Amino acid sequence: DNNPRELLGLLGKMAINPCLFEPFRNPVTATEIRTCLLKLLEVEGEINRRANRQKTNVNDGEIPRLWILTPTASSQLLEGFGAKLDEENWGKGIYFLAPSLRTAITVIHQLPPTEATLWLRILGRGKVQARAIDELESLPEDHPFRVNALELLLNLRTSLTNDQELEQEDRELIMRLSPLYTSRLQEELDAGRQQGLQQGL
Repeated sequence: DNNPRELLGLLGKMAINPCLFEPFRNPVTATEIRTCLLKLLEVEGEINRRANRQKTNVNDGEIPRLWILTPTASSQLLEGFGAKLDEENWGKGIYFLAPSLRTAITVIHQLPPTEATLWLRILGRGKVQARAIDELESLPEDHPFRVNALELLLNLRTSLTNDQELEQEDRELIMRLSPLYTSRLQEELDAGRQQGLQQGL
């Protein structure tokens, strides 16, 4: 139960073997997917060069798998890359390119809303992300990833707040995260006040 990988659900399953994650806030384009594939090939090239220098062989398990994370993707885009579901092993929302390409496109808004997909759905947009934030807030206080995930969301809120040209969806996200931000500030103030009292200030 306390195995970190199991607690991460589907995200943990993705990270069992070496991998590259490429998350996109907006729907990924064909050009961006090709750029991701290029990065994967560059990494593989570096692994092969290192093996040649050390006169060792590269086994398949050393070459990372690429996971492209996108809120949505059109069927046209997925078909263009020959991406296919493997529901038996991975469920809905994860589309695999040809096996030798070692790449999958995760369409976050197609993932089932379960505990296993929570850590991926947080990277979604709009209602999907809002629901995931609600689920995250309702996790037990002592959940090992709760605090870190909330911290990352608050950092996202801060960087979005500094952006002058926000989309409506991002403005809604800032509003959704504002109570969390205020609550976190209050906790830090209370902790500081408590520390001051203990030090006799």
